[in-house]
Amino acid sequence: MTKIITPLLLAISLSSFTCAANLESVPLPADFKLSLTVADDYPLVQTGYVAQSVSEVSAFYQKTLGNPDLIKGDSLRRTLFYTLESKKIRISLYTQTTQNYVTEVAIMVSKP
Repeated sequence: MTKIITPLLLAISLSSFTCAANLESVPLPADFKLSLTVADDYPLVQTGYVAQSVSEVSAFYQKTLGNPDLIKGDSLRRTLFYTLESKKIRISLYTQTTQNYVTEVAIMVSKP
């Protein structure tokens, strides 16, 4: 029984580490405040907010990750789609104009 459990636990711990590492590979703006992280299994999700406009955050990601595969939305709501290291990354930005112009940032990393 121990011969089965040990490799199983090792595989689980390594897959959790890999998931977290993939989420951490997406850069965050300097003023990013974390709200939620789900890094146990795909899709990986991280949400938070920044005190920047959608355009500023979008420019940050285009500077750090390059041009996205696709951009959807406008100046209040925008989603950037990337493919990095064979992972699909979606970065959604939403400005809450009623809450001091805070922009919510939602990052989702999924398997191809």
